[in-house]
Amino acid sequence: MKKTVSKILAVLLTATCAMPLFACNKTKNDPNTLNIICVDKGYGTTWIEKVAEKYTQETGVKVNITPSANASSLISTHLASKNNVDDIYINVDAGWKGYASQGKFANLDSLLDETVDGEKVKDLVLPDYGNSIYFPDRDGSLHTYRLPLIAGVGGIYYNKKMFDDNGWNIPETYDELVQLCNTIRRAAVPVAGSDDPNEHVAPFIYTSANIDYFDYAVFTWWAQLAGENNIKQFMKYDSPDIFDANQNATYAHLKTATTMWSELFSNSANYISNDNNHTAQTRFANGYAAMMFNGDWLYNEIINYGITDLSGKFELGYMKTPAATDAVDTDITYTVGDDQYIAVPASSIKQDKAKAFIKLLISDWGCETYINEAHGVLAYKGSLRASTTDSFMSNIIDVKKSYSKAFTSYPPVKDIQNITQSTALLNLNNKVDIWGTGGARPYKRIIDGTSIDNAFSIIKTEVSGQWNDWKRQCGLS
Repeated sequence: MKKTVSKILAVLLTATCAMPLFACNKTKNDPNTLNIICVDKGYGTTWIEKVAEKYTQETGVKVNITPSANASSLISTHLASKNNVDDIYINVDAGWKGYASQGKFANLDSLLDETVDGEKVKDLVLPDYGNSIYFPDRDGSLHTYRLPLIAGVGGIYYNKKMFDDNGWNIPETYDELVQLCNTIRRAAVPVAGSDDPNEHVAPFIYTSANIDYFDYAVFTWWAQLAGENNIKQFMKYDSPDIFDANQNATYAHLKTATTMWSELFSNSANYISNDNNHTAQTRFANGYAAMMFNGDWLYNEIINYGITDLSGKFELGYMKTPAATDAVDTDITYTVGDDQYIAVPASSIKQDKAKAFIKLLISDWGCETYINEAHGVLAYKGSLRASTTDSFMSNIIDVKKSYSKAFTSYPPVKDIQNITQSTALLNLNNKVDIWGTGGARPYKRIIDGTSIDNAFSIIKTEVSGQWNDWKRQCGLS
């Protein structure tokens, strides 16, 4: 599906509109127009155009959407202005916590108790997000300043057509996954269309630009081994000692989960890699590898690559993360998207209209629209009730529904009695997260030859060395 010239021109015109602070039709704060900045990446923006069209039909209120891959920069600039005319932000950026604490996002407490499709908004949020709709203010109160956007489905994706053609079964256990890799290597299936007759299908392909994609399966294995309650306790970040796998049993399970991943990627014959997503994902669709660690946005991105003649060699499938050996719970999964948000700037003079738009977006109709247009899952129960004729999305929903529990990396702030401590914990979470810091993920080091023990020792040393500074910065000391 190649982009037409008119489509490309439309994108260029939109980008031009987004460059000045309030260019084009955002120069006037029209009370009958909602102004929305929406991130435009993997899931695209066709879905929000459909929601806007229905909203206008039902209310008569016009909707001006600014789609942008650089939505974070636009939002930052606009929030710093005294003349901000924005009404809704839909974006990917953990910085929403800072905006909430600075009072730049509107309080959405009342929205939680409003009804959509017969249920309160707070009850529509998927349990994956637990208490993450609540934000602890320093005055000792809990409020809602953002709603989650997606319940991203991450893990292992595979070429269903290739699996069917070669009689490969979807692995249900980690041991079966290891055996599958061995089977694929031994099969030496030629890459269709390759000029090199010695080029064979690899078990995996990955992109070094987004090495965090490995998290999605690794964190699920971690939860299988450690159990939900132990992970919740770990993410209270009581001391730097929790990042010592020799002292903390829960972190030791994360080390085990990482070791499982390492066993797959310690053999260079098991994978091929590329420096960027586009190349890796295009090669995956063109049959260079059987599997890929990724998120459900992969489907929409491949559709929009405009690759021709995929029907004979590629069909995307998603597998439930194979069960770890010694798993204590195989019905739990890690949900991608804790850094995504739907928010209303506090400066908006149309907050009631913005809330009405959000209610339509998270309704059963909105969830179904997102599934069929964005090919992703919104973080609301309507997503699990949606109908679709798309076989891949049916696959995604079925696997999503097969888990009884899910979690994100948002710390359990509402379960902590001391609100001041909760606020500090939330700030600390931005610095620590699960690995210690974003740069502390061990995957690249391990692929480059660092041992598991040394990789985790590096994380432990880094966290210990910065812990007191982090505590001071977050108001914990």
